[in-house]
Amino acid sequence: MSISIQNAIIRGEARLSAAGIENPRLAVELMLRKILGMNKVELHLQGAAVLDRNDQVQLEQLIERKLKRVPLQHILGETEWFGLVLKSDRRALVPRPETEIVVETALQRIAGIEKPRVADLGTGSGCIAIAVARERGDARVEACDRSPEALELAAENVTLIGVERQVEIVEADLRDFLAKRGEFDLIISNPPYIRESEYPGLMPEVRDYEPQEALVSGADGLDAIREIVALAPAALKSGGWLAIEFGVDHAEPVTELLAESGKYRQPEIIIDYNQRERGVIAQTK
Repeated sequence: MSISIQNAIIRGEARLSAAGIENPRLAVELMLRKILGMNKVELHLQGAAVLDRNDQVQLEQLIERKLKRVPLQHILGETEWFGLVLKSDRRALVPRPETEIVVETALQRIAGIEKPRVADLGTGSGCIAIAVARERGDARVEACDRSPEALELAAENVTLIGVERQVEIVEADLRDFLAKRGEFDLIISNPPYIRESEYPGLMPEVRDYEPQEALVSGADGLDAIREIVALAPAALKSGGWLAIEFGVDHAEPVTELLAESGKYRQPEIIIDYNQRERGVIAQTK
């Protein structure tokens, strides 16, 4: 049965909406753009065009995967983030829009530093390290993770974006990494920060398809952050910056951790695009 692009969008949207999928129309449009090689404007201008059989089959397959709650970014094999198009799959977390504001804030703090040395702890897909390298062509970035699978994806993204000369991929636990390296101008991290009790209630797209070790960090979600706050000063230059993303209700305990260490100046809470407390940035004394 023949069907136009516009009708395929309407039908796909109805199926996803009935299953409780968020932003169902956008999901179908992105699937079709991927299948047809069109941008947003082209897709709408060609709305009356008829999909051929192969395209219909491909769309049906993608919709079926979405109905199984596979993340859309995994279905498409890529995600747009910080003006970049990055590979995305089960090997690492899908980059979130909220992380962009943490990166932007950190970049502002090192704007006046020539040839900054930057460490990205728990790099995952490599998104933060790559964004810093793209924005600062003179930066040297070390992207650390203990997951070989995540680092494979990060390396693929580094090559895809063309920042191989700036970004070094390092397989290491953050404790070992920070103990062996130093003199960074900036240490930045989107670490695990989900509480153990929260994990079973996460959306299926997150709980069932993203690495648990990249999400969960102890009973209060602060295990990784505690370690970073304690170890970062020894690896930072005097006056260096630490930027960390955190979770819901973490602003107060993270600020307390920074104060208790006695090694940081007054921290600044980073507010995201939804006006939520999303992270913290602090300078060493």
